[in-house]
Amino acid sequence: MGTEKYGHEQGEVLCKNRSQIFASDLVPWQLMDVIVIGCGASGVAALRRLHDAGLKVLGLEADDRIGGRIRTVQFGECALDLGAAWCHGEKDNVVFELVNPLGLLGRPKPDHKWYVLSNGELVDEDKSEALIGALNQEVGKADKNSKKSISECVRTALKSNATLKKEPQLAKSFVDWFEKNNHLGGQADPRQGKSLKGLEECWGCEGEFMLNWKGKGFKTLLDVLLNKYPDPSKAIPVEILLNKEVESIKWRTTQPGLEPENPLVHVKCKDGSLYAAKSVIVTLSVGVLKERHNQLFNPPLPAEKVTAINTLQLCVLDKIYIEFTKPWWPKTPACLSLLWRDEDKGNFANEEWVTEICALNTVEYQPNLLLAWIYGRGAQEMEKCSEDEVKAGVSKLMGIFKKQFNVTPIKAIKRSQWASNPLARGAYSYRSVATEEEGGSAVTLSEPLYHGGIFPVVCFAGEATSHHRHSAVHGAVEAGFREADRLVAILKKK
Repeated sequence: MGTEKYGHEQGEVLCKNRSQIFASDLVPWQLMDVIVIGCGASGVAALRRLHDAGLKVLGLEADDRIGGRIRTVQFGECALDLGAAWCHGEKDNVVFELVNPLGLLGRPKPDHKWYVLSNGELVDEDKSEALIGALNQEVGKADKNSKKSISECVRTALKSNATLKKEPQLAKSFVDWFEKNNHLGGQADPRQGKSLKGLEECWGCEGEFMLNWKGKGFKTLLDVLLNKYPDPSKAIPVEILLNKEVESIKWRTTQPGLEPENPLVHVKCKDGSLYAAKSVIVTLSVGVLKERHNQLFNPPLPAEKVTAINTLQLCVLDKIYIEFTKPWWPKTPACLSLLWRDEDKGNFANEEWVTEICALNTVEYQPNLLLAWIYGRGAQEMEKCSEDEVKAGVSKLMGIFKKQFNVTPIKAIKRSQWASNPLARGAYSYRSVATEEEGGSAVTLSEPLYHGGIFPVVCFAGEATSHHRHSAVHGAVEAGFREADRLVAILKKK
């Protein structure tokens, strides 16, 4: 796909000072105050803030769309979110503050819950809630400074918690469900599991956790940030170039005789295009930084930032939307939690990924849909399957529910594939056991790289850099605003 522009036209500018920084043949560069690399929620938020301050800015997006891990697709009369889907909380939530005055958010009704064993039997809701409550209690009282994983905590509880010891086999199925439902990680490597410390470092927002977008999808937030909502004709004229995958970011820490107002950073894209700016804001996911930081940054990143990148993890979480000919669940909204027994997993030996599906939920404004959640290794294996294979696997899964419900035929499925997406490599970041052992953090990842120890020439945003709200879109927006404000304060002053 060819290069596309999102916004107004802008001519190329010759950077006359470029030869002072890098010795090479003179070529045309586009000279900016700030270049934002990656135009997901964090990048778009940064662009809006920088533009409003009157700075000359440019967004470079490797994909053929903006949004990053916000990906809204049309499905019938309403939209589906393959990535971020809900506004999580109200108090101190920048997304809520931006969109709630516009009447864009809807409040959910309480779920009707069913807990279904993998042999088709239902588990009493009171008993289920008691077991889940016991697991939450164990996690709540655990030492958050122990450098241990949450998984280790709940597995240990199987042998020590009185409620869990009453029915050990059933409790084991609930622990398996709890690990999947909370995306606890560490399946292949325990050091990659979510740390207990992360429960204190990641702050939630008070208020309703599952605010929906009234069928419009999370992309509505991008329209608000770009001032396209409610009147598209009033969109801000910020330039975002699509299909611009960045190949290298050259920057200088010091340069005798070079003034900060001169371009300090040069960006080269894989298509050969070249750009220069006083500063850049990098919003790439932790997964992409893990793969590419060695090739991307020149000079290389400092050791402490590499440690943060290597030890912070990116959760692999996917969605499978399942469209039925008509609803078969007794009440809506519904949540069907799936509790796997070891003896039933063999029935899916050829579709092992299916046994990692832990829950199915109804979907607001889509009466014939269920959303199946799949996590970890199972999600990675599902992504390798064809859509027909995924549909067949989900159809086989429905055999479990047919023992209690009159399941109707499946018409179609639509799934996400975040792990195999080279521009994402996962869903959201979290602190791992390795983070605690080696001293990485979101704070370290967020620290800029400075020219002369004073001027922030390479800044870092994205949800993983949010100090206390990583994992959420509001953390991503917050981080984008943070870095934009940092640069506005310096550049406008100069």
